[in-house]
Amino acid sequence: MLFIDSTMRSVLFTFMFFVIIGANGQGIDSNKHRNSSSYINKVKLNTLNGNPLNFYLAHRHVDENAKKFYKGEVDIRNQQILYGILDSLISCNSEVRPFYFFLFNQIVDISDGTFDELVALNCKVFVEKYPCDFFNSFNQSELNINVVKWTMLIGYNLKDKGSFAVFRKTIDDKVKRNCSDVYDLLKSFMMEVRMCLVR
Repeated sequence: MLFIDSTMRSVLFTFMFFVIIGANGQGIDSNKHRNSSSYINKVKLNTLNGNPLNFYLAHRHVDENAKKFYKGEVDIRNQQILYGILDSLISCNSEVRPFYFFLFNQIVDISDGTFDELVALNCKVFVEKYPCDFFNSFNQSELNINVVKWTMLIGYNLKDKGSFAVFRKTIDDKVKRNCSDVYDLLKSFMMEVRMCLVR
């Protein structure tokens, strides 16, 4: 009887050991999958800026990592992917800029504090450099601009009223000169940014 009890204890112990190890392993894998999937693009489009999406996916000026991010094949926490998209957003030609803007807007939407400083800086730089493109994008049904997040991130980057004043003047001048039809939208956006300044 004692032999059966100790054998049963060993079997029970071994069984419980593997159950605990298996449960922990599954928990780790589930968390890893959940975390990874929250950093990929999940939005797919048929058209963008009047072009079928294949126009951009086949374009020689759109790099492979950007295409993979669009398709949901790579995680944006990969710095090579992130920095490549951010660099192309500011430096690409006007023909593919809508695609890089779409990708960056997805990055803004999925950012959760992991890389907010970098994203905030690029929100500010993009709006500063291409204000007409930015404000005209609000009229594109295929884009879903998270205005609250954009204004929060830009306010976070600008921090104070002095930086905000310089930012506002730069953009005001460009909008008045090149796309005055979006000036009311600009004013509303700037009020939101001002409320998000850190100090």
